[in-house]
Amino acid sequence: MSKFYLQVIRQYCEPENREDRICIDDLPFQPLLLERLAAIGFIEIENRMITIEKVERVQRLLRIRKSLGVNLSGAAIIVELLERMEEMHDEIERQRQE
Repeated sequence: MSKFYLQVIRQYCEPENREDRICIDDLPFQPLLLERLAAIGFIEIENRMITIEKVERVQRLLRIRKSLGVNLSGAAIIVELLERMEEMHDEIERQRQE
C-alpha cells in the first residue's frame, strides 16, 4: 500500500490598510476565478489583495452569471452596463435637484 502526503502551503498577505483590502486567499471565491477576472480587466489585484468594492462587484457578477446562465465575459459586460446605468441615474437625479 502506498502512502501519500499532502503538503499545504499558505501565503500570508500583509494588508496595507486592513479596512478596505482583503487577501484573495481569504475570500469564498477560487483565486483562479479572481485571476481570470483580473486578466479581462474586470477587477484589479495588487499583492494578492482586492478592495471591498471589487469583492461586491464579483458577488454581483456571480449572481448574474448564475441567474442568467451567461459566461464570465457576458456577466462582466452586464455588470459594467448596470454600473453605467446607475451612474447615469445618479447624475440625472443630481441635475433634477439643482
